[in-house]
Amino acid sequence: MKIAVLVSILFVLRTFAALETDQGGVCFRQLNNSQNITVVAAPGAKGEPGKEGPQGPKGEPGEKGVRGAPGKLGPVGPAGEKGDKGQQGSTGEKGAPGPSPPVPSVVAFSVARTTKLEKPSSNTVVTYDVILSNVGGAYNQERGKFVATVGGVYFFTFTGMTLYLPNAIYFVCLMKNGAKMVSLLEINDQQSNGQSSSNSAILQLQPGDEVWVELGSDRSLYSDSGKYLTFSGFLIHAI
Repeated sequence: MKIAVLVSILFVLRTFAALETDQGGVCFRQLNNSQNITVVAAPGAKGEPGKEGPQGPKGEPGEKGVRGAPGKLGPVGPAGEKGDKGQQGSTGEKGAPGPSPPVPSVVAFSVARTTKLEKPSSNTVVTYDVILSNVGGAYNQERGKFVATVGGVYFFTFTGMTLYLPNAIYFVCLMKNGAKMVSLLEINDQQSNGQSSSNSAILQLQPGDEVWVELGSDRSLYSDSGKYLTFSGFLIHAI
């Protein structure tokens, strides 16, 4: 019996002398396959860290990530230099006809005077107190002047009259913007009759041009309810 115990103690001592350490820091020893005995001991103190090893090879690129939200708009950059003029392109196809131009406005007037006008001290604009027509409203009755609202070609006509008076003279002009266009001149002789005449002109006007009838200074015109003094005009063609 004593001999068996001694043999067991010697066996244990040999086992501790031959302990091995695994990767987890645990000491063990497997005596042999037939005995299948493992002796375990506590791990030893932690050793010093080793030196950093060399960098490993570059790995394969990862999968493309999800596209992020758009960033804020940056400031506008400076304008670049003007480029060279390009070559002229080929002629395009002819377009469809456009709409027809609007029909020109109708402009026409006719006025008459029912009273005489005697010997003004200076050249005087003849005014007319009866409006026979004023289509388009271009004739200003207060001023006695036609003011063109539509540029174009116009026709104008006017009349003058004086009763029998020895050596009576009247001199009447059609005026455009202060310039004489055409005139009337009558001189009474000793015969007992009146003198009446008319004149006309075709004028090209721009919008805003003025046309009127003007009596010379110290001259006279006669009219009454018969409306012997008249002034008329109308638009022939708008331009």
